[in-house]
Amino acid sequence: METNFSHEQSLALINEMIHRAWNNVQVERRYPVLFWGYTVAVAAVANFVLLQTLSNPNQSFFVWLMVIPAWVVSYFIDRQIDRTALRKTHIDKIGNMVWKGFGIASILFTGIITIFALRIKDFNIMLLINPAMMAMIGICEFASACIYRYKSWCWVAALFWAGAISCAFLPVDRQFVVLALCMVLGFVLPGHLCYRQQKQQKESHV
Repeated sequence: METNFSHEQSLALINEMIHRAWNNVQVERRYPVLFWGYTVAVAAVANFVLLQTLSNPNQSFFVWLMVIPAWVVSYFIDRQIDRTALRKTHIDKIGNMVWKGFGIASILFTGIITIFALRIKDFNIMLLINPAMMAMIGICEFASACIYRYKSWCWVAALFWAGAISCAFLPVDRQFVVLALCMVLGFVLPGHLCYRQQKQQKESHV
């Protein structure tokens, strides 16, 4: 049976969906955010240290192979979240697809840049990877801020965009320091704050 909604009812339904989606994000997505925040930050710091210490600095980039098992772990984290998931909304699905799109784009971009570097035998082109990744993360954060109407993520997006711009003026080793700082401030810190807020809300309802 077809149901006709008034303008006010439609707005109320949209606002309810956004509110429910935001609650789902606070409950479910803090774990992936913390996981990837720590994973990328540790890899970036390790890459910086290895660039300073290895006799062949190019070997330092192999540290990013740790992302492969991290994807596997992340897959099982997402599966566990889906099993215990709260009621999903269409907005939840849109938000999740934004980040899945980023994952696919990051793999494609890294692969394409690597192939170009091998073809032209010039690995300086790989200097584009860090700023490009930070720019794409900024896009996802900005999109998420619009989807969930959470303005604080706009500042996180601006943080990653500023980091991407700064990489244009920095040597490759300092780029990894910037990446690590952005991941800590943009992923790890918000993830812990979200966890603390949820814990306080549970305690207040006891």
